[in-house]
Amino acid sequence: MMNTGPAGFPHNRCMPPTVPLPDESYPLPGRAATHDRFQQLLNTVGREPFTIATMSDLGITRGQLRAMHRRGYVTRLNRGLYALIGDHSDLPPSAHTRARAALAPLGDRSAVITGPLAGALHGLPFVHAPTSLPIRDSVEILVLESDGRRCGYRESDAVVRRVREFPPDVEIIDGIPVTSVTHAAIDIVRMGFRTRLHSRAKALFVPESLVVLDAATARLGATTPEEALELVMRLRPRFRYGRGIRTVDAIVELIDPRSESPMESWSRGYMIIFAVPEPILQYEVVGANGLVYRVDFCWPERRVIGEADGLAKYGQTPAEVIEAKDREMRRQRALEDAGWTVIRWTWQELATDPKAVMARLNQTLRTARRAA
Repeated sequence: MMNTGPAGFPHNRCMPPTVPLPDESYPLPGRAATHDRFQQLLNTVGREPFTIATMSDLGITRGQLRAMHRRGYVTRLNRGLYALIGDHSDLPPSAHTRARAALAPLGDRSAVITGPLAGALHGLPFVHAPTSLPIRDSVEILVLESDGRRCGYRESDAVVRRVREFPPDVEIIDGIPVTSVTHAAIDIVRMGFRTRLHSRAKALFVPESLVVLDAATARLGATTPEEALELVMRLRPRFRYGRGIRTVDAIVELIDPRSESPMESWSRGYMIIFAVPEPILQYEVVGANGLVYRVDFCWPERRVIGEADGLAKYGQTPAEVIEAKDREMRRQRALEDAGWTVIRWTWQELATDPKAVMARLNQTLRTARRAA
């Protein structure tokens, strides 16, 4: 007897089995279901880090977690610890997310964020020196000695530093305890980078140190090198003879909060290393058109002007870039017509070959001195 299918038609073994149409009781397929899981987590945990246990309580399986991770909704912060990063976002976790993820394994134990991550929370600039060494962007946390012995922090992607007591000027940024701006800047300079998570910390080089300390002291209202020196030395005793503090001692008198950008501080640091004559910062020069221009670096006795072109100097949109470059060309022409020699360098040039940039600057200054 022949097998028949629905409505009396012969059953074809090659046909796929009949699949019922989805209704509201069925989960949405593919990306729609992943987005629904993302919204479910977003409504429950927000942007806070969450664990697999939290996810399981919401009925989300590990397979669904892998789908969210693959499609850019979730980032893995640590072993068993995740955070939402938005709808198909390729951006790395924010400083706030990384800080909360580092503090989460500690539970109710007290801890304070310091080092580069504290600087990021304060909005301090940080640049890497051109080096072949791999620089690990580690998280540094201060914990009390009594808690540090039993916090079980083996799985954390962080460096735990045990202290007898927390600094008295700890600040709270969006609910996250962070060392003060000056304390964080000093910590960045003296223990700025590591080649591996648990390798020995290395102090920053002079140019990168000035980027951090110039910005930190300017943030606190310093307008002269003397005021910046006072701000740093006020906190110096708390570090005593800690690792890398000699680097801070060596450059503390070189800090100048008048540098208006990380590019200017970075350039000035290389000028110190390559023995470029000391310039005057933010000097006002009258152009041939009668307008007064404030320049980044100036050597008035040699009639030389140095201009450091940072990454954001010319704007963001094509129209802004065209307008800014046209304005900059008119400005440079007015300065040159007034008898000044203008030498420029870009962020890319300084990052890839600072020696060549400083050699060109030294050569220009030597030629100008002979001409004078």
